[in-house]
Amino acid sequence: MLTPLLGVLLLLLSYAVGNIEPRNSTGLTDAVTWDQHSLSIQGQRVFILSAEFHPWRLPGNPDLWADIFEKIKANGFNTVSFYVNWAVHYPTPDTNNGQGDFQAGTYRDIQRFIDEAHRAGLWLIARPGPYINGETTGGGFPGWVGNVAGGLRANNPNFKKAWTPYMTAISKIIARNQITEGGPIILVQAENEFSASADHNVYMQDIIDLYRENGIVVPIIHNDQHAGQAGNFSPDLPGTHVDIYCGDSYPQGSNRWAQVQSIYYSAHKAVAPSGPLCLAEFGGGFLLNWGPVTPRGGTGYEKFSGDLTNATYENVFYKENYAQTATILNIYMLFGGTNWGQTLEPTVYSSYDYGGGINENRVATTKMNEMRLQGLFLRVSRDLLGANLIANGTNYTTSSLVHVAELRNSVTGAAFYFIRHDDSTSLALTTTQLTVRTSAGTMAVPKTGVITLNGREAKFLVTDYVFGQSQTNILYSTTEVMTWTTIDGVDYLVLYSPGGQAGETAFTFTSAPTVSAPTSVVSNFTGGVLTLHYTLSGIQPVTISAGRNKINVLIMDKATANTWHAPVIAESGTFGNYFSVGTNTSVLVGGPYVLRNASISGNTLSMFGDLDGTTAIEFFAPASVSALRWNGISRSVTRTSRGSFSTTVNGTAQAPALPVLRNWKVMGSLPEIDPDFDDSSFVTADQTTTNYTNLPPLSGNRVLYSQQYGFYGGNLIFRGHFTASGQETSINTTVQFGFAGGYSAWLNGVFLGSAQGSPTVSLTSDTWGISRNSLRVGQDNVFVIVQDHMGIVETSTNGGKEPRGIRGYSIIGGNTTFKSWKLQGNQGGAAKPPDAFRGYLNEGGLYAERIGAHLPGFPDNAWASASPITNGVAGAGINFYRTTFDLNIPDGVDMPIRLSLTPSDVSSNFRAQIYLNGWQVGKYINNIGPQTLYVLPAGILRRHSTNTLAISLWSLNGSGAKIAGLQLISDGTFSTSLQFKDYITPDYAEQKGLRPSPANVSPM
Repeated sequence: MLTPLLGVLLLLLSYAVGNIEPRNSTGLTDAVTWDQHSLSIQGQRVFILSAEFHPWRLPGNPDLWADIFEKIKANGFNTVSFYVNWAVHYPTPDTNNGQGDFQAGTYRDIQRFIDEAHRAGLWLIARPGPYINGETTGGGFPGWVGNVAGGLRANNPNFKKAWTPYMTAISKIIARNQITEGGPIILVQAENEFSASADHNVYMQDIIDLYRENGIVVPIIHNDQHAGQAGNFSPDLPGTHVDIYCGDSYPQGSNRWAQVQSIYYSAHKAVAPSGPLCLAEFGGGFLLNWGPVTPRGGTGYEKFSGDLTNATYENVFYKENYAQTATILNIYMLFGGTNWGQTLEPTVYSSYDYGGGINENRVATTKMNEMRLQGLFLRVSRDLLGANLIANGTNYTTSSLVHVAELRNSVTGAAFYFIRHDDSTSLALTTTQLTVRTSAGTMAVPKTGVITLNGREAKFLVTDYVFGQSQTNILYSTTEVMTWTTIDGVDYLVLYSPGGQAGETAFTFTSAPTVSAPTSVVSNFTGGVLTLHYTLSGIQPVTISAGRNKINVLIMDKATANTWHAPVIAESGTFGNYFSVGTNTSVLVGGPYVLRNASISGNTLSMFGDLDGTTAIEFFAPASVSALRWNGISRSVTRTSRGSFSTTVNGTAQAPALPVLRNWKVMGSLPEIDPDFDDSSFVTADQTTTNYTNLPPLSGNRVLYSQQYGFYGGNLIFRGHFTASGQETSINTTVQFGFAGGYSAWLNGVFLGSAQGSPTVSLTSDTWGISRNSLRVGQDNVFVIVQDHMGIVETSTNGGKEPRGIRGYSIIGGNTTFKSWKLQGNQGGAAKPPDAFRGYLNEGGLYAERIGAHLPGFPDNAWASASPITNGVAGAGINFYRTTFDLNIPDGVDMPIRLSLTPSDVSSNFRAQIYLNGWQVGKYINNIGPQTLYVLPAGILRRHSTNTLAISLWSLNGSGAKIAGLQLISDGTFSTSLQFKDYITPDYAEQKGLRPSPANVSPM
């Protein structure tokens, strides 16, 4: 690994001899520089292949961040981009005296997140906002920000006062973890998807200035929502600007395959030509909203059948980005995770799987194999990083159906040809020859046979591609380069294409080499060119000896290549575990499902990883290696005919049986509808003014917006008091709950009805008829609304200022008015939640939550025995169910588990919330959907001690509701090096005395 000083010296030498163009820098450091082609880190060009991963979306145990980082690194990525969520760290403006909550050992521990990325050998792109979007509540703004006077994300001094403490605190964390300080952070984003309007520029400049004032010296980037077309804050346009301009794009639809649009290159050159083409967000899947899917079941993301967002999509769309000269590419999301508790915003539900390469339950999908192939190629293909787009079109091939883009490095002469169907939606099987320009002249390749494109397939083909210690030149290849490495002076080159296709690869040599190959590979040498002809099938090893140079070529069909890895062999130094294109130190390993890391000590190669069943492992390593340790256990190995070692490692034994969920206990969780319920501890909602001036109250003399009273998520309970004259006939209400929300209403304990939202309805206005029999004439009457809160909107809706609660109310008849209102959300609100560990976003205002009945250890002995399946809720109302279960998952086994909820008939109008060991991990809406499978996160699920599962069941119909079925299921059983421990978070006993004692409430 190059030291920083040596990297700078080499950089200056390169300037002097004219090998590269002068680099741009921040003027504060040369550790990270850039030009029109790419980023350079410590003097070396690096392709930034980045994976988006958000710390709070893997709830519970931060130990599992390492699992995701290692899987990301193992599968071709060298960088992670991460949002920091202001709402998570600042529940109130003055949290921790303005320093925020970054509590160690929790999902808020940003320093731990950074450290785990560094340990894995991944660069970081920090994206702290203040606004992040991200389909999280408020777009990352804490709920209290909506109470600020004036506009958000604008040149508003009130807003600046709100964000300055957070941005100061997070900037200082980022600054001390930059590459210049020995940390992994190489880029920092200012704001997100934001236009450079006159009302925004001062605000944007304030953020940039604050970064610099707090010691951030690396380049500042901005993510322009317009896919690189608008030029907002570009350094090449007048006005406020960042160092590196980026766009974002989500080209694939959720229900159809899309045509590739070659727009990024031309748009980028028009607005930001001095920097590299950077796509700060590019679709790693696609966002799904509330709403039904057919058939019902799963997380909803299962609707991505075929190749809408799978490896085929990656193969075509990501390679198109490289063909358009993108050298900074961030995949959003690579691991989506879970919108647990109240962290979601109104368009999304509990699963944030996103169709990402690592699913919500941490399983690396087949998409990761494609990314590993691409990442390994980008890692070793330095000439691509200085290449220019020469031309593209359909005139390169003998078939007009085929589109080609030519990239060429003018200094080295290397060229890259991206080839796909011109109509990228085509499922045709097309054969063609490709015209390429090489050092041996212009020619049509292959010389023998054809190149095959089988439907939605793409290839990145090389000419004059120099690799290895031997500096061997690939004149051309009709199969793709996976990677190359040098082991004991021998160069290894891995080529691949889909099985059954023909391939042709030509090398240049000054004299005839000696070739040893299986009979399936035909070679000939003429005119200084060695040409190999073959049909892709399994592994076909070819040894080429040219003078003192030896080259081992491994020709693989793509299915085989998908099982091979090239892990970094860490060197000494601060960044010794980061792959350096200058040293290219790795071994080649075939077989493992996940290969987390590898190291060599003496004669032993040690590898740590995961297996999906019994696996044959093969590896090429230095001659000094003769032994293998897999996950710390010695394995006998045998030498193969191609010079590698092989062994077979058993997977897990039979999967542990999962328990049946039984022995449920139940308590009613809506005592507030009783007119005599004591609501003196509730907040008195008596405010008469609001800063939500864009959506003011519609009627009534009190503002009943929950944000103004410190409640920012979860179920809300309103109790309005009035003295009845007996002439009252109805009550009018307008309730704003967010998309897919709903509410139920009672008067003096009598159910009036419910308003059910839809995926496109954020509020409803309703009239509730009341009978004289339900009134208490001359006495206090209590009107109760239980409201579902679907999260706070992002700024794309109403500028982010959309209240939650009752926007309007009135009593019809008798000239009666409400004399007072009481409001309850989560116990203690955002300011003083009893559960400081899980935080204010974990709970809502249900009675069961307020008394801690969702927590492990809550005393439910006096509760009735009943089941949410057989008993449910008898009428309109809310019951709270609890049960416990034990697992027996042995060490060395990763068994991701979900709760499967069988949907009831779609006419049944009910909602449920799922709690595991005190964490709310899911929200279910039976008549809206789509989600029925809920991850029980390994960071929360206890493998060796008792788990507490709780469900709130809210029937919005007078006929009641039941859940059709509940069971535990598994996503698979993997043998793993990952070490799990039961992560015990605060239980009821630890919070005893901080909540009111439970009362005996009969179930409904």
